[in-house]
Amino acid sequence: MPPITMVFILTGLAVFTQAMFFLGIGASAEEGKKSPIIPVGYISVLAGIVNLVVGVYITVVRPIEDDPSLLLAGLIGFYGLFFIALGLAEILGLDLRVIGNLAIPTAILPLFWINFFSGSTTFTLILIWWTIAFLSITLTTYGKLQARALGVILMLTAVFTFFLVPVFFVMGWNLP
Repeated sequence: MPPITMVFILTGLAVFTQAMFFLGIGASAEEGKKSPIIPVGYISVLAGIVNLVVGVYITVVRPIEDDPSLLLAGLIGFYGLFFIALGLAEILGLDLRVIGNLAIPTAILPLFWINFFSGSTTFTLILIWWTIAFLSITLTTYGKLQARALGVILMLTAVFTFFLVPVFFVMGWNLP
């Protein structure tokens, strides 16, 4: 499961830095310096690239006849594309409403993977929480949810859905 651990850690770091920015922590540019959203964007692009690379790795190494992990590669692709688009929009200073629009299918379509995780309450709940998080991104980009509220949602997402999973694996603990 090491490739998935990379996805969880790097994507978790991207979500964490997004959360800090939306919470307003380190979000103000120092005089004469560029916006702190730019390095946050680079972290998101890197996480998205790693997601896509891991998705390709799973596709190449694990054929569907032997292992249903190929279905996981499709799910990782959703998130990889989203984080690349988000990061590029932040780096280039583009309108984030487009990212809010992209967050809608990224929130809803992965729910069709819920049966893939039917043996794990943890992963099922994570998938549902990610739906809430992505829809919150949409609401924030359209001014319907305050940035700090999104920051709280993203911080909870980083800690409870990205960081704790690999910690459980490393500690040898079973996930419910």
